[in-house]
Amino acid sequence: MNDIAFVFISVAVAGFVGGITNHFAIKMLFHPRRPVRIGRWRIPFTPGLIPKRREEIGASLGKIVSRHLVTPEGLVRTLGERTVRDNIEGKLRQWIVEWTEKEETVEQIAARFLSPERTREMKAALASVIRVKAQQTAGWLWETYELDALKLHRLVPGWADGKREELAARAADMLLHGIREEVLSPAGERLLRDLVLKLLDQAGGLFGTLAGIFMDENKLAQKLRLSLAQQLEAPYVRRTVKSFMEERLERVGEMTVAEAVRAIANREAKEWLLQRLESLPVEAWVDELSGRSVKNFTGGLRDKLLMRVPEATDRLIRLLQDNMERFVASVDLPALVEREVAKFPIERVERMILDVTGKEFRAITWLGVLLGGLIGLIQSLLIILFR
Repeated sequence: MNDIAFVFISVAVAGFVGGITNHFAIKMLFHPRRPVRIGRWRIPFTPGLIPKRREEIGASLGKIVSRHLVTPEGLVRTLGERTVRDNIEGKLRQWIVEWTEKEETVEQIAARFLSPERTREMKAALASVIRVKAQQTAGWLWETYELDALKLHRLVPGWADGKREELAARAADMLLHGIREEVLSPAGERLLRDLVLKLLDQAGGLFGTLAGIFMDENKLAQKLRLSLAQQLEAPYVRRTVKSFMEERLERVGEMTVAEAVRAIANREAKEWLLQRLESLPVEAWVDELSGRSVKNFTGGLRDKLLMRVPEATDRLIRLLQDNMERFVASVDLPALVEREVAKFPIERVERMILDVTGKEFRAITWLGVLLGGLIGLIQSLLIILFR
């Protein structure tokens, strides 16, 4: 073999060995992914470096992330940046607009996550909770503020400052107006005619006989009707009725709640109240509310909510900044990163690394070819020189 051929073959073999060595070295970072055994004996360098050291890599990455990348101080600084604040405000505004324009009903939204049977159960449970809470709250208020001993006039604001007189005047006007309308109505006319007939029948004797002969009960009833309607508009009648109503209201105002309920319902006040709360149609209310659209509940609040977005953003950012250290500590970033690395498929890790560093890995392979060829060239030249 001549010297030129020897040098060429040496360079080619050495370059091939260098390239294939680097290529397999890179592949051995990821392959094989599981230990390869011959009987009980495990072949060295199996599995590959990254599969073998996955737990250590995860723990190391967790420490790096928690100590240098995602730190409470860094997160606090990030939250203080204007772009972050603008993004939060934008998201809040978008969320408010979406929900205040949503035409879906509450029940339709619940149907996305719950079955019809579960929805009915939750509505029944909500109605039961509302009824029980209403009874408990009413009982607590009754006992705490001793409502059974509370006098009625204390329930009406301004009772002692002319309210009673005002109510008496309004009640007198309503009563007199109602009586006058009834007297002037056909039913009132019939009633007065019946009263005149009974009066004449009860008079008896000579007066009753003469009245029956010389008096027309219809005309008498008509005159009595017009006269009574006219008298009902007289000021002295209004004053008399007003004075009567005011006196009655004064007596009523001095009654306690317990006495008033006992007089009206013939039962103890607290027992009556709890029974009324028990009979409330809460289920119907819940059905009605669940059938309304979200827009029906939130539409009127849209402008007010949008005006409060900057303030809400400030409070949210301050809350996050003030509690960032505790939040990061509670998350336990090192353990979180370690768990996520352990769950991450090695195939995806290899694909990600090769997507980023594929050119560099190919360059390393060709560098092995170059260095191997150079070593082969030097070696062959030295052999030729010293043989």
